[in-house]
Amino acid sequence: QALAFWLTFQRPFRGRFGAMGGPSGNPYANNRHADVLNDEPTDEAAKLRLCDEVKNRAKGAFAQKDMPSAELLYGKAIDLLASLPEKSEAALYSNRSLVRLNLNKVEGALEDAKKCLGLDPSFVKAHHRKAQALLRLGDFDEAIQAAQAGAKLEPENKSFPELIEKAQKEKEKDAADKAKLKQDAQDVRVELHNASTARAPPKPSNGNSGSDMRGYKKTADGKTTSYFHTEISEEAKKLIEAQGFGKPQKLEAPGEESDVKGGGSKWNQAGTYEEKGMSKWLEDRLKSGLIGVKFDLPHGGSISTVALADLKGDCSISVSRGKRRHLMDVSFNVEYEASVGDAKGKGKIAFTEVTTDGDDPEVKNETSSDVPPAIREVLDAFAKPAGQGLQPLLLMEVKKMIEEYKGQ
Repeated sequence: QALAFWLTFQRPFRGRFGAMGGPSGNPYANNRHADVLNDEPTDEAAKLRLCDEVKNRAKGAFAQKDMPSAELLYGKAIDLLASLPEKSEAALYSNRSLVRLNLNKVEGALEDAKKCLGLDPSFVKAHHRKAQALLRLGDFDEAIQAAQAGAKLEPENKSFPELIEKAQKEKEKDAADKAKLKQDAQDVRVELHNASTARAPPKPSNGNSGSDMRGYKKTADGKTTSYFHTEISEEAKKLIEAQGFGKPQKLEAPGEESDVKGGGSKWNQAGTYEEKGMSKWLEDRLKSGLIGVKFDLPHGGSISTVALADLKGDCSISVSRGKRRHLMDVSFNVEYEASVGDAKGKGKIAFTEVTTDGDDPEVKNETSSDVPPAIREVLDAFAKPAGQGLQPLLLMEVKKMIEEYKGQ
C-alpha cells in the first residue's frame, strides 16, 4: 500500500487538460477548446465520438470567425481519423484549406486541397480552393488548370469561369509588370553609362595645388567639387527655365478630386482602410427576393414563403490600398406555409454559410412539430429535397442576391 501511494504521486498530474508540465506542458491551455484538443482516446468508438464533437466546434468557430481555433479543431479531427484510414473524410481537408486561406496560410491551404483531392478527386470545393491558393501564389497556369478541372465536374458553377478570367488577367498584368521592370532597369543602365561617358576626365595634377587630389575637379567658376558632380551648361539652364521647371506654378482653377481607386470615399484619397456596412441592404434584398415565393403542388395546393427571420452574421464592403473586397458570412431562415385543401402546415428553410467565396450555402428544411401527417408528406417531397420544389427557387434567389452584392 505504501508503494502504491508513493507511485501515485510520482505520476504527472493529469486532469481535464492533460499533463501540466509547466508553461510549455500544455500548448492549448489558453484555448477555450483545450478540453477536446488535449483529449487522446484510444478505442475507435471514443475517437469517432470526439471527432463529431470537434467537427461541430470547428464549424462554430468558423461561423464566429475564430479562424485559429477552427484550424486547430479541423486538425484535431484529421489526426483522430489518421489512425482509422477507412474513416478518413476528404471534407475535413477541404474545410481546413478554406480556414487557412482566411488565415493567409496559402501554402498550407494548397497542401490541404491536394490531400482532399487525393481522397476524393470529385470534391468540387477542393478544386476551387486549390485554384485560389495557386492564384495567390502566382502560379497562374496551374490555377487555371485547377479551375478548369472543377468546371468539368460542375459546369453550371459560375465561380470557376470567374476564377479562370481573374487568373488570366493577373497573369497578363504580371507579365506587363515584369516587362516594365526590365525596361526600367535597362533605362537606368543607359543613363548611368551616358552620365559616366559625358564627364570630362580629371586634369593631370601639376603637384602645386591640393585641390587637384584624386576624386575632385574644378568647375567653370573655379570652385572645387566632387568629380561625380555634373555641371549644367548655360544652354541647359535656359532650356530648364523656359520649361518652367523649378519654379512655383500658380493654379488658375481649383484642383478636382479624382475617383478613389477601389471605389472608396472622396475624403479617403490615400486609399487607406475603409469599411461600409451592408447589413441593411442585405436584409432589404433578401426580403424582396425571398418573401412571396410560391411553389404550386402538382395535385393542388401550394407552398408559399411568408417571412425572413433570424438574419445573423457580417456583411460589409472594405476598401484597402485600392482593392475592394465584398465580405459576407451570414445565416437566416425563410418561413413558409403550405396548404392542401383544408389542411395547413408551417415550416422553415434554414440557410447557413452564405458567403461570396463561390460555395453553395448549407440548406436544411425544418418542419413544425404540429404539422398534420398529410401535409408533412407533401413537405418531405417538395420542401425538403434540394432538387425539386421550393428549395431550388429560394437558392436561385440567394445566388442572384450574391451576384448583385458583388456588383455593389
